[in-house]
Amino acid sequence: MQTALRKRSAGVPTYTVPEAAALLSLSQEYVYRLIHADAFPALRLRRSGGQGRYVVPAKAVEQLLDIATGAGNCVDVTDWVGAWQAASAGGAA
Repeated sequence: MQTALRKRSAGVPTYTVPEAAALLSLSQEYVYRLIHADAFPALRLRRSGGQGRYVVPAKAVEQLLDIATGAGNCVDVTDWVGAWQAASAGGAA
């Protein structure tokens, strides 16, 4: 968690999955499941079909937390990720 908070204050553009999970108070396994289900944005970094690793855009985590804070109600991540994907495809994210 301390590493994630340091990255956040330094403006680092990505988090590892464990860091993103800690910031969102979720388990790493759950974040991986969301990523695999295309329900949470991530970058998969790998070579030639190998396993690789995932990193999560800091903007995604920050935007999700900001929306939840400002909404005053429960934000459904499934709805949010659809909007995130549409905005990203249009070059707005």
